[in-house]
Amino acid sequence: MCKPFDEAEIYLNPNAMLWTKSQGRKIDQPADQYRTEFQRDVNKITYSQSFRRLKHKTQVFFLAHNDHICTRLDHSLYVASASRVIARHLRLNEDLTEAIGLGHDLGHAPFGHHGETVLKEISKEHGLPPFKHEIHSLRVVDKLAELDRGKASGLNLMYEVRDGIVSHCGEDFKSSYITPAKKTVPLEEITLLKDVGMPSTLEGAIVRLTDKIAYAGRDLEDGLTANLIVENDIPQDIVKYLGNNNGEIVGTLISDLIDYSVKHQDRIGFSEDKFELLNILLNFNYKNIYLSKQVEKDKPQATSGIKDLFDHLLNDLAKSERLQNLSLFSERITVYKIFKKFIDTVGYTNEDDDAQIVLDFIAGFTDNYIIDSLQEIFVPKYIV
Repeated sequence: MCKPFDEAEIYLNPNAMLWTKSQGRKIDQPADQYRTEFQRDVNKITYSQSFRRLKHKTQVFFLAHNDHICTRLDHSLYVASASRVIARHLRLNEDLTEAIGLGHDLGHAPFGHHGETVLKEISKEHGLPPFKHEIHSLRVVDKLAELDRGKASGLNLMYEVRDGIVSHCGEDFKSSYITPAKKTVPLEEITLLKDVGMPSTLEGAIVRLTDKIAYAGRDLEDGLTANLIVENDIPQDIVKYLGNNNGEIVGTLISDLIDYSVKHQDRIGFSEDKFELLNILLNFNYKNIYLSKQVEKDKPQATSGIKDLFDHLLNDLAKSERLQNLSLFSERITVYKIFKKFIDTVGYTNEDDDAQIVLDFIAGFTDNYIIDSLQEIFVPKYIV
């Protein structure tokens, strides 16, 4: 029999989160002989259907046909990989950072951040907590995700993985470093982003900052591929001090983050000059890529598509007693069969709001499946 893996022999940083110090799972599981609990969470996430669907959710562009455009799956792999590199050099827990990195975007809506905006509007209209992908990612791993063919009671992840997922948002550009929160919070009570706070571990802080690194240079490359910008548009300070392509930019920023964090063991961060350059790059991307006319032009159709689908499913859910009577709908419309299976698998109760159920369902859609569902429901079918 092999000797059990001992994290303490490898993760020598005194601030490293070892699974033996963890707050554990909501439901206890027998220990695995060969894997630490954080390694098990890596496997749970990668084997989940929610993770596999990320390959058809794009980062910036809707329904991209170019295979080289970054998807949510690509981005999650980039974040997880880079986070492991950083954690290794800081002697922190690589498995924990990988699990957080792989799971941090599981709650993203179809059609990128615009889809999230639409679902947030729908949430407000129906009196639900504001939809935010960070909080919904936690909802996915806690309630909606399905393993194997069992009930979708979530993935039952370790507390520190769940904490890193819900607190991963790196959109606060005011500080060049992150100091972990000193107190942990009951994650299942979080409904608003303001209640999230900073990650409780240094490993979670790594993922929060690596998220920025991973999409900054990659989105720049996608902007070039889509002809939204040309190389001469890129600010010269970015080219000179960060790099001329994604690989150089990521390498420079990771090196800087490691160098800074080695000197400050209680925090994860960048040097001031590199942090300023990262913000210049992100601001450039927002103005020239995310808010470009080419990206903006498809938003009205995406908005209508999501809202029309939501309204239709909500109405049919109510009149069919939560799809118990499928005979009300054409057998050729498979989205209803999938919807019913989703409801049965998650195990919603009478206390769950119909609007929340539909929101959960649509948030899990891929970009492609939104289009397929709209065509199934709203486009007439030939009969001869």
